[in-house]
Amino acid sequence: MHIIDTHCHIGLHKYEPVETLLFHMQRAGVEQAVFIQYMGNTDNAYLAETIAAHSGKFAAAMLVPPDDDGSAIRAWAEQGIGGIRLPANFRGTGSDPLAHWRTANELGLVVSAPSSPASLASAEFAEVLGLFPNLSIVIEHLGGAKPGMALEEFEPVLALATHENLTIKLPGFGEFCHLPHPFRDVPVFADRVLEAFSPRRVMWGSDWPPASSREGYDSSLSFPMDYFADLSADERAWIFGKTAQRTWKLPVVY
Repeated sequence: MHIIDTHCHIGLHKYEPVETLLFHMQRAGVEQAVFIQYMGNTDNAYLAETIAAHSGKFAAAMLVPPDDDGSAIRAWAEQGIGGIRLPANFRGTGSDPLAHWRTANELGLVVSAPSSPASLASAEFAEVLGLFPNLSIVIEHLGGAKPGMALEEFEPVLALATHENLTIKLPGFGEFCHLPHPFRDVPVFADRVLEAFSPRRVMWGSDWPPASSREGYDSSLSFPMDYFADLSADERAWIFGKTAQRTWKLPVVY
């Protein structure tokens, strides 16, 4: 199976450099990955440099200042960054509050959206979905599922599956299961997401390196793979690689 990790953070001043990620990827059998810029850092140079240095192996989602009019987004996109990180209910502080969303739509970028069930159910996100129905938006972190969350609170995430431009990330289960690993009494969030969105709109993402403080990189992959062992080989291939490859336009690497 060709495995792609769609949620990794790298850096030189916070988290770890890409060489550390590559070690974990090789050990776990992960072929490609998507960098998600960590909050508070709008300097995406390290992401762009790393993508250029490893042709075809990585994609990335940038961060830009909240008052950007689209200029910074365009500049980073020209350097090879194909996505942008925008919270589901995000509004810019410039003259056009929708400039970030509008520019992402114009450039065909992928939006990686940190979110919660409440922000996904917000009027702000509903407006984005209405204005940009073809914009590729990836819901991060299983829509904000947390340990102990009631299924009723999670329902707004499932309701969004009717929007074909939305995909959703399946994280390491340590994000929504009570520690320690191996997890017991796994809540039904992942199962319900798979039913609602289908495997072709679900993609795995480790959340490395924060995952290291929960179950570790290897287990952030092996536990969900084992959990969904009864799915067909094709369904598993979509969840752990093909959905990401299609969404992030990553080349096929053998």
